[in-house]
Amino acid sequence: MASRIVESTAPSSISCPPVNSLSESEARGVLEKIFLLVNSLSLDAPFVGVIWLWCLSAVYSSRIGFHHYLILFSVTWLAYAGDRLLDSIRTPAKPCMAPRHLFTSMYFKPLMCAWGLVAVISILYLGLNLGRTEIVWGMSLLALLSIYYLCCFYFPNLARGLLPREMLVGMFFSSATHFFVLIQLADWNYYYVWTFSCFFALCSLNCLLISRCEFLTDLQLGEVTFFTRHPDRLHRFQSMLMWFICLQVLACGCAMFMHRVPVFELSLLSSSGLLLVLDRCLISPHLKPVLADLALFTPWIFMSVTT
Repeated sequence: MASRIVESTAPSSISCPPVNSLSESEARGVLEKIFLLVNSLSLDAPFVGVIWLWCLSAVYSSRIGFHHYLILFSVTWLAYAGDRLLDSIRTPAKPCMAPRHLFTSMYFKPLMCAWGLVAVISILYLGLNLGRTEIVWGMSLLALLSIYYLCCFYFPNLARGLLPREMLVGMFFSSATHFFVLIQLADWNYYYVWTFSCFFALCSLNCLLISRCEFLTDLQLGEVTFFTRHPDRLHRFQSMLMWFICLQVLACGCAMFMHRVPVFELSLLSSSGLLLVLDRCLISPHLKPVLADLALFTPWIFMSVTT
């Protein structure tokens, strides 16, 4: 990333790169390190969940308090950080691993202590701020997620063969972001199925893009992902994204025809469009997973404009 210093053939004169060029490259380097650090600390996914909960609360006119956002943030962080900690126990650190996995292996003990502390605080905070129904359903979802992670730890081929990790993440994210919204609503309608399914699909596509970028590394490490099990489908990913984008274009058109601002659909459309652009761009494979998560921040833009 650093700019090259080109020496002149004349010994008395040395040509240096412009100051602006150096500052721009340094800024890019610092920004890249920040992105990688945020991803290594498992902070990007919780922010994605909070932003989409904000979007869904506006779509369904639900009362979402600060404690709901805080609980969703902590639970998402616990799920992601816990998964990486389990991977570090199961797979020894290797140079070919992704930066986030190397980071977890290097700082395993402090991250494990932080995970335990956040878990205890979250349980206490959850018990004080949620009702009985929310606690029962929340604990049920958490128990199912824990069982799956333990199965992945002890029987990775079987567990991830039955339910690929990419699909599980999509299901978890869609369930978690819809949880506080749907539990407040008494009347059922088919739009719930639409929002849940579409966000599930978007999160799964996000994870599939990351798996596609890290395909060779996953093969070397013996990781079980959707694409390591089905390498023939690597080249079908873009067509899957294109079908999803076309569906959202149609949904946006129908919503506008009914005189409704399609904030949710526009967010899905813009995020999936960014994923498609990202997949086609020549960017460092270490940086693509972070940018793939940042591509899901689009509801923040539309919510800021419409609210």
